[in-house]
Amino acid sequence: MLEFILNLSFWQGIFMTTLTICALGLLVIVVAKKCVAPHLKKEHEKVGRLLFRVTAGLIALLISLSYANERVAQGKIMDSLEEEASLLVNSTLLLRLMDTPQGSKIEEKLKKYIDLTINDQWENTVSNPFYSDGAEELRQAYKMTVLLPAENGNQEQLKNRLLDNLDQVIKLMQVRIYSQTVLIPKLIYILCLGMVFMWIFFSVYSVDRISLSFITLYNIFISTLIYFILALSNPLAGPMKMKAHAFEIIQVKGIERTAD
Repeated sequence: MLEFILNLSFWQGIFMTTLTICALGLLVIVVAKKCVAPHLKKEHEKVGRLLFRVTAGLIALLISLSYANERVAQGKIMDSLEEEASLLVNSTLLLRLMDTPQGSKIEEKLKKYIDLTINDQWENTVSNPFYSDGAEELRQAYKMTVLLPAENGNQEQLKNRLLDNLDQVIKLMQVRIYSQTVLIPKLIYILCLGMVFMWIFFSVYSVDRISLSFITLYNIFISTLIYFILALSNPLAGPMKMKAHAFEIIQVKGIERTAD
């Protein structure tokens, strides 16, 4: 179900999420009203209204926690991309300082890795994470760096720094690989259970056109937030997937100008 929603466009995904939750909400309210109404007394209404308010407040808290958690996770990937881009620029600078024909070939491999990462849009990262074209270019660049001849102590020092940079780039690339699995945040299940309880408690109110319109508007709002949480929890998939902005800056400006 989640993969289906993420494969839809942004507005289609919001519409499907909203339609599903609103329909379930109205169904639960109507069924609960039919079951509760014959046995409902004055004291029950007070308890039901109190529990409805408490549950609605807890749902708002869960929404906040879920959004904060997924935003932190997304920020981790964004930070790794920015650090990776800076390491690639620094590696290019080191290759320029070494000034060897083999170094120029390694630089071309790094440029191709940047281009493939941008143009891929995480599709190979999701479908074939360890053997994508970008990962292969990076492996070849690392292998060529290991075999890079150092004619003096200065070049040997530059080579070691370059290997350290590429080690870090490979580690940072793993962050994306291990973040590509489509998952539903655990708090979403608790949130959905809370919404069911809230709809049941709402049945103590008078169920008419206006009250149903109000609860439907609330459901639309919560559904939209749930969609955003689901999208944030899967930063490499769906219409809201992240872009390699740091890599795009290098590509637009040119890695040559960035390194100079």
